[in-house]
Amino acid sequence: MSRAFTPDDVLAATQGIRSRSIDLLRAAGEEQAGRTVPTCPAWTAKELACHVYGVCDDLVNGRLEGIGSEAWTQAQVDRHAATSLDALLDEWAASGPAIDAFVVHIPKPANLQLVMDMATHEHDLRYALGAPGAQDDLAVSIGAEYLLVGLRRSDPELAGQIEGLGLSDFELLRSLSGRRSPAQLAAAGVPVEGLAAFLATSPMTMVTADIDEHADRTGTPGA
Repeated sequence: MSRAFTPDDVLAATQGIRSRSIDLLRAAGEEQAGRTVPTCPAWTAKELACHVYGVCDDLVNGRLEGIGSEAWTQAQVDRHAATSLDALLDEWAASGPAIDAFVVHIPKPANLQLVMDMATHEHDLRYALGAPGAQDDLAVSIGAEYLLVGLRRSDPELAGQIEGLGLSDFELLRSLSGRRSPAQLAAAGVPVEGLAAFLATSPMTMVTADIDEHADRTGTPGA
């Protein structure tokens, strides 16, 4: 059965992601924010932050041409290419009130999709910086449910199999967004070929290497 989330839930989820991500990146600093994100290898941690902030900024300011395309997301990164990390984070924090006022009026399921994207990328950032956390947050549950709804619509049998595994919302979010390797999925009982077919209908791709999001690798060179 689908779980229902209110506009206030969506607002709380996006606010939490913004606050935690800004704090995480401030603590990391410019050098660590230059690390490549293994689950989004085209971007560094700072560039991924440009995208997460940029999506909300584009929505608020009506920059919707090509929404969701590679060109649209790359423009978010390019816009802040010369901006220092601290200045980027200051701008993101200052945008909060305008983004919050907009988020509560985004209709379903687009509002849930926004949370899913932001939550997925929060944990991409955390993995890149070796700083796991917030795995039980409301945003994770919203993101997992959004992906499950899509899977139920696309392949009800596969959705039933995966839901029957008793995975946590965090593992559902990460598995259904391609952040678990075929070996990890198989070990958890997830039908790998079926999930790969589902992911092929989305912008998401399955990682090939195992992802350990429980080890704190903060400060580890190259982590």
